[in-house]
Amino acid sequence: MDNTARIVRSLAFVPAHDPDEILAAADLGIDAIGLDLEDLTPASDKQRARDEFRALAKELDRRGVIVMARANGFENGWCEADLEAIVCPELHCVNIPKTESADDVVRFCEILSRAEKNQGLPDGYTWVRPVVETAAGVKWAYEIASASDRVAYMGGVSGGFWGDLGRSVGSILTDDGVESLFLRSKVLIDVRTAGVRFPVGGGAIARRDPEAIRAFAEQNKHLGYTGVFTSPVAAIVDVVNDVFTPTAAEIEDWVKTVPILEEAEAEDRVAFRVGDRMYDTAGLDRVRDQLALARRLGLLR
Repeated sequence: MDNTARIVRSLAFVPAHDPDEILAAADLGIDAIGLDLEDLTPASDKQRARDEFRALAKELDRRGVIVMARANGFENGWCEADLEAIVCPELHCVNIPKTESADDVVRFCEILSRAEKNQGLPDGYTWVRPVVETAAGVKWAYEIASASDRVAYMGGVSGGFWGDLGRSVGSILTDDGVESLFLRSKVLIDVRTAGVRFPVGGGAIARRDPEAIRAFAEQNKHLGYTGVFTSPVAAIVDVVNDVFTPTAAEIEDWVKTVPILEEAEAEDRVAFRVGDRMYDTAGLDRVRDQLALARRLGLLR
């Protein structure tokens, strides 16, 4: 069984108890869908969402969508019930809600390991994405990201006025997301330092038109994110995917450059010049990840 972490350009949460909304989101071209058993699923519907999860996960996987979930927290035993119900080969990653400490991650992953064992899956098969939803999560982001080798997609996001992050930090959404620039930058450095390879950032801004969404996505890309958390809306998903998809010119350049860099790496050279361009083998892994994305999208054979 293979469950390799990879670049996720676009991720959106949908209610885990609504199959119609889940399958509609799957038709948007979004890379990953998070079936949200927490805030988006009412208490009265949580068991139904658990019961239907694995069948929906199989269908999403069949359609080529990366299957994620957001479990409930530790109160009421809901976290244990969620993970026992949803862990399966098709589940790629679980979002840990309102993560505020390394202990939260360790405790969650212990429960996840038991669920994997009960399903006959290898320990560590399922990735996790701790969700930064409070000021404490922002403050302790490095410790959170370092708490488990399962952490693959953690990042900082902007939060709306009524949400957990907006309430905790006190921020107010602006048209360009400037209020969360420090938050997203700080968390990015923390998770990159911890070795998180595919940080997913982004979140909401006050404007919802494609032009503004594109600018915000590009800002996140330039900061160092490989994808963003966004809304399951066709026009928005199209823009986000476009921003985080390598261009034909980039792919062509990388295909020519990688063999040169690999030869230099084998010869223990680090920085060198080819023509009028300076190269450094430190960038090889980054380019390999982008070429893997291009292959996955059918842009490169």
